[in-house]
Amino acid sequence: MGKGNKIYFISDAHLGARFHRDPRAIENKLVRWLDSIKEDAAALYLLGDMFDYWYEYKYVVPKGHVRFLGKLAELSDRGIEIHFFIGNHDIWMFDYLEKEIGAIIHREPITVDLLGKRFFLAHGDEVDNRSLAFRFIRSLFRNKFCQWLYAGIHPRWSFGFAMGWSLSSRKSGLDRVDKYEGEASEYLVAFSKEYLQTHPDINFFIFGHRHVMLDLQLTHTSRMLIGGDWMQFFSYIEWDGTTLFLDQFEG
Repeated sequence: MGKGNKIYFISDAHLGARFHRDPRAIENKLVRWLDSIKEDAAALYLLGDMFDYWYEYKYVVPKGHVRFLGKLAELSDRGIEIHFFIGNHDIWMFDYLEKEIGAIIHREPITVDLLGKRFFLAHGDEVDNRSLAFRFIRSLFRNKFCQWLYAGIHPRWSFGFAMGWSLSSRKSGLDRVDKYEGEASEYLVAFSKEYLQTHPDINFFIFGHRHVMLDLQLTHTSRMLIGGDWMQFFSYIEWDGTTLFLDQFEG
């Protein structure tokens, strides 16, 4: 880890999305936040959907995001660990970010000890079983054979198709973002409570995906947080070994 004493978590910037009114402003604000944490960060966990679309061909990656990626490279060069979780929009990360900026790529949820506490970390779509259509699309996108077939399509066509799919799926509700309607209706809360029954040592569950800000005490030793997004809340989670809190960046 880096020389700092804090760990940060963020998700769901959807950089490059066509629905951003001012994509450059979104990226610039994210870069300012990264710049603000570089002195005290030991590690940074990007919990999925940082890009609205990401696919790595052997010699081609999506254009843009140079300020964001450059700042991540700077943080990595300072010794700060950069952890990238795939989301349901940027599933197709392979080894480019690992080679270029030293990022650690996570394709499944992980359990990890951070500054004396045990964390369960995930984007959140991995445990979303509410919609059969969503589960089918997710399994299709994660299938290695389907990825191989998709890689055979020229980027001229595949990138345009994917960006259009992202926009249409959001409008149609397939890639829906439901409002938080209470503890009893939140599937990530239900998952966390069930998981605790067999893993009572988890102190903190942290998710992205849902685009809501939530900090919920599950038991006297366990909390669950959903980290909002970098689209409407500009929110993040900070852990210093003593205090874990969900906050918004105003810079």
